[in-house]
Amino acid sequence: MAKNPEARAKENQMKFIQDRIAKAEQHFGTLCQEFAGFSRKTAKLRDKGDELAKALLTYAEAEGQSLKSGVTGFAETISAIQDYRQAEVQRLEAKVVQPLTMYGNTCKHAKEDLKKSQTARGKEQQQQQRLEKARQKNPSDRHTISQVNNPNMWLASGSSGSLAESLAESELQRAAVDATRSDRALEEQMDNFERQKMEDIKKILSDFVHVEMVFHCKALELYTVAHRYLQGINDEDDIEEFRNSMRPPSAPARLDLVRANSKTSLSSTARQTPVAERRSTAFSKPQEQEETDEDEEEETEDDEEDEEDEEDDRHYRR
Repeated sequence: MAKNPEARAKENQMKFIQDRIAKAEQHFGTLCQEFAGFSRKTAKLRDKGDELAKALLTYAEAEGQSLKSGVTGFAETISAIQDYRQAEVQRLEAKVVQPLTMYGNTCKHAKEDLKKSQTARGKEQQQQQRLEKARQKNPSDRHTISQVNNPNMWLASGSSGSLAESLAESELQRAAVDATRSDRALEEQMDNFERQKMEDIKKILSDFVHVEMVFHCKALELYTVAHRYLQGINDEDDIEEFRNSMRPPSAPARLDLVRANSKTSLSSTARQTPVAERRSTAFSKPQEQEETDEDEEEETEDDEEDEEDEEDDRHYRR
């Protein structure tokens, strides 16, 4: 049986709605995968940034004081940037990836609404086919047959068909009313679906831009600080430190050093000699004094002996 223009129009409408839902589901699924991949790549970049900061800190330990200080500050700033990158990853997951993931349920509900409308439209077509079969059994009632494709005129129909035809007409009218109601509900639901889809994608993309802007603003501030650390490195101080570490003392400098050491040794010897002499003198003077005292004692003894002899002589003379 050939379809009437209204049935073909409804069928085309269903196909159009079904295609819109399928494309929305497909594209939002692709966007979800891509944004999730972007978030994962950002997380990997965060990890690489932490590794870079550690490598810079290790390198700084082997350099001069000025370069060490500058590179250490630079590394700490790079590490701080990765903290903001971690916040970026968390916000992307919450404000971009998660809403896109949940959008699959929205498409699922839209497909369910479409299926309900298709079911109602299918029932109407079945009832219409039943009525056509009933009319074929009673071809004399052309007036009723002419009204099959116009459900709004069923009440005005003066058909005097059989009971089966009356029941078919009643079922067709009821199915037509249900299909019309379902079509209107589907149109409203699809209108809301399209409106919500546009609002959602605008919000998701706006949140993505905001998250990226916040991160890059903070990163720009910290990269400026990192640049200042590099500008504060004094090349000449580190070169001088390197030269002092690399070069041995020069020949004149070594000679001056030897002379200075020699003078120090001589001065030490000169200071030690008088002390030795004083020590030897101090030991010799008591020895001479002892010898003098012994001589005086001997002379005294001799004088005493002489006096005793003289005393004896005088005694004998008496």
